[in-house]
Amino acid sequence: MMRKISDSMVYMDGAFHFCDLILDDGRIVAIEEKQGADDIRCSRYIFPGFVDVHVHLRQPGFSYKETIKTGSEASAHGGYTTVCAMPNLNPVPDCMENLQAQLDIINEDACIHVLPYGTITKAQKGEALSDMEAMAPYVAGFSDDGKGVQHDDMMREAMRKAKSLGKMITAHCED
Repeated sequence: MMRKISDSMVYMDGAFHFCDLILDDGRIVAIEEKQGADDIRCSRYIFPGFVDVHVHLRQPGFSYKETIKTGSEASAHGGYTTVCAMPNLNPVPDCMENLQAQLDIINEDACIHVLPYGTITKAQKGEALSDMEAMAPYVAGFSDDGKGVQHDDMMREAMRKAKSLGKMITAHCED
């Protein structure tokens, strides 16, 4: 069923536009921009979707706290279309085998885009780098979330490796 929603402020192309929305079965099928409209009459704001770069979906290993299914559903209800999941899991995603367990659950249960983080170091212990190269195509970046890498040389090596892979380090800095 088609219906028109008038007087919406739509964020697109890096700016807000005063528009009417045409919906079919609850989905936006057309956006009609209003020229010279008075944006004071705006009744709603429409965004393409939000991104949260630091969430704790806690699966695998701690599903009694949160799951990929429930966390992604809650995110979707809040307007998020993408979330990046921290690696404080069991097993920690420090190699492809451990990351694959999480990717399988994401593929089966997530209702939005879920991008996992791999760990910076093996078992988040700060002693040796994780298999960053193997995980890079599948992760948003690398973090030892909740456990700061305490050795300068290790962190420097991790930053150089992440840079060479085109990935970010999301540090959880603590002494």
